[in-house]
Amino acid sequence: MDKRAVRYILYSLLLIFLFFSTIEFTTRTISWLLGRGFTLFLHELEPYDPQVEGIYQWHPFVGYTYKPNISLVGGDPSQKETSRIYVDKNGFLVKNGETHIDYKKKDNEIRIAFIGGSTTASVNLSFEENWPGYLGMLVQKRFPERHIQVINAAVPGFDTSEDIGNLALRVIPFKPDIVIIKHAHNDLMAIKPNTIFKPDYSHVHDKPFAYYSKPNFIIRFLNKSMFYVRLRNLWRKHKAKMKVYSDFINLQKNMGLRIAYIPDEVSAAFEQHMHALIAIARDAGAKVILTSCPTLYDLKSDWSKKETFDNLSDLQKGDLDFILYYITGLTLDGFFRGLDQYNSILKRLSEQENTGWVDSASLIPHEDKYFVDRIHFSKIGAKLMAENLLPVVLEMLKDK
Repeated sequence: MDKRAVRYILYSLLLIFLFFSTIEFTTRTISWLLGRGFTLFLHELEPYDPQVEGIYQWHPFVGYTYKPNISLVGGDPSQKETSRIYVDKNGFLVKNGETHIDYKKKDNEIRIAFIGGSTTASVNLSFEENWPGYLGMLVQKRFPERHIQVINAAVPGFDTSEDIGNLALRVIPFKPDIVIIKHAHNDLMAIKPNTIFKPDYSHVHDKPFAYYSKPNFIIRFLNKSMFYVRLRNLWRKHKAKMKVYSDFINLQKNMGLRIAYIPDEVSAAFEQHMHALIAIARDAGAKVILTSCPTLYDLKSDWSKKETFDNLSDLQKGDLDFILYYITGLTLDGFFRGLDQYNSILKRLSEQENTGWVDSASLIPHEDKYFVDRIHFSKIGAKLMAENLLPVVLEMLKDK
């Protein structure tokens, strides 16, 4: 190959590089000017991304927790602004300026602990905007002479099996007065029709922390591009809007072995885990509040009817695919029936154990303005969630 051809190829590659670099820089600049940050949102990153791995660390008894003393950018494309999330030295989510929560409780202090998954961590919202933080602020207004300390120990992805260790070993040493437990959704991931079920969920927690199979270099490179990721997501949303009922039905059929019910041994394990969580909290002298899991969807809808699908909003249609990819062992009917069944179990447990109870699933409407996706709250939804819990919390604190 002569020098002229080599120069031509090099110049062409350079022009291609400059072209796409300009597009990428422009995309990030526009995102920054719109208040959505210069980098991708946390949930837009792949699990194997170094930025995600830099947030979590291995824990010997609960699997993983947040790394101590870090901050990260949260948010969601449906929100106008990003949020800055802070983690203290104990691995708890805290408000800006709160360096850590002390083990020793002050005489005038009331501690309210929260355990659960991503809907309780709420890293798409700032501490003051998410429902644990906002609830703490509401309680503080009712008890101005006391110091209300929120302990948000929720970790995205956690189910009840992980939170048994989380509550017993990480939260209880801080002597909470109230423990609020929100679980149901992530426990449905324990259903694997082609896998032997184990009550401790070890059949789904079968890989070490941060173990992910990584795609090839080209895909990993593209997944770091804001232009590519945002364009890809827009295309997916467009496809969701254009999807018809027959596409949706075929999608379920083509996604492997799935069942439309919750096996008895699975629901029994969930119930046993919840009993354990209640017992751990009470043994440490804390009062307990349970809450059901609200969603963007009406859990009692009949998905065999075409009009059920046709009447969905664009946001609701777009998130159906994600439910099927996330909950791999259930059909969509099975998922919604299962979530409804788990909410019923929680209500029954609250009556048997005489805990506080808030039926958030019934109190928060299935409307776009309350959610950013199938289960995660918008600012309005988080505020309503906190307001619904407030009366029960105040009732438990009346002797304080």
